[in-house]
Amino acid sequence: MPSTNNERPATRRVTVYALAALAIQILALGIWIFRFYILEDHSSPMVGIDFAIFWSAARVAMAHGAAYVFSPQWMLPMELALGLDNYSPWPYPPTFLLAVLPFGRLPFGIALSIYSILGLLAYGAVLARLCRGIDRAYLPLVLAFPGVAIAIGLGQNSLFTVAAAGAALAMIEVETALAGACIAILAIKPQFGVLFPLALICGRQWKTFGVSALCTLAIVGASLVAFGVDAWLAFAEFLPQFSTLAVEQGGIMMWPGMPTAFALGRSAGLSVNASYLLHGVVAAPAVLAMAYLWMRRARFELRAASLIIATLLVQPYIMFYDLVWLILPLVFLVRDHRTVALGRMEWIVIGAAWLAPAQAVLSAYLHQYLNILPAVMIALVIIVVRRHGATAPEFTNPSGEPSRRTC
Repeated sequence: MPSTNNERPATRRVTVYALAALAIQILALGIWIFRFYILEDHSSPMVGIDFAIFWSAARVAMAHGAAYVFSPQWMLPMELALGLDNYSPWPYPPTFLLAVLPFGRLPFGIALSIYSILGLLAYGAVLARLCRGIDRAYLPLVLAFPGVAIAIGLGQNSLFTVAAAGAALAMIEVETALAGACIAILAIKPQFGVLFPLALICGRQWKTFGVSALCTLAIVGASLVAFGVDAWLAFAEFLPQFSTLAVEQGGIMMWPGMPTAFALGRSAGLSVNASYLLHGVVAAPAVLAMAYLWMRRARFELRAASLIIATLLVQPYIMFYDLVWLILPLVFLVRDHRTVALGRMEWIVIGAAWLAPAQAVLSAYLHQYLNILPAVMIALVIIVVRRHGATAPEFTNPSGEPSRRTC
């Protein structure tokens, strides 16, 4: 949708701010990499610190067996040799270990570089597909989204998972089989794929559902062939321990970096059960709203946005580096702006969501729960449902086209 005369000055200002934010992120990331790897100044956290855990796990799996990646006895020496200060556990299923195994065959620096480039390319390709047709004035906001720099700096896998989810949604109505295959990739981090089957069932998209199920089984089967049953048994034994220590009893070292309703409750002094109850009260309406929109065959942008928002809200444990996923609902809402113009308050909520990854980093490193994300996500759910209601029959032109009204 072309910008109106009133919108253009504000859009130009936002473009300048976004480009300035992008330049600051690139400069900060460059300085961080230069200081750590060129000047060998280790006073700041390691660049690619989370990838160091992935690489260490791949090395341990090749040398001793996949089941040993859950043991500090074997992981700690590898991690210390890379420069980590203490033991960082591997809480991922063998499906993700299968994905990172090839990187363990490379020297760490080369592996990190290839991993980061591949993640950025996958993310960029999917965003380029999703951003087709939106006003170019909004592209700087997409490019400058702070979640990307955070994921690259930490060496996290969130660029790959958001690319898989975005690709699935980009193809779900035109290449249903490929969409199912992309959903199956989320088996590397299965909590992020948990709501896709529900959405597909509610949307009666049986082919995509079937292909995703078969491909997921194939990925799990490949991990069984590669690592054996012992790796899965070790994972099943380790996961409750990790959940208790890192999630339920994480304290100020974990909860401030977890932008979830559960972490909010624990940070406020609620018990574990009360925090789970609070989390359920927040997550359940989002899941119901998502199911409703998929059952009603709402506009694709609204269905897609609701699925990603509900996926983030339903997780008791996500970290600030996972918030790169927020780019998807933001892009889908900007795309929906072409059908029903976004109102001022909606733009404010979108702006808050855009800032959420940076704000969550601040919360994590100050060790104070300052996250605004639960409230922002609830507001996004309300926006999506309201925008669906705004194009109900009473808001539709006689021609059948949605009204160009501002929500």
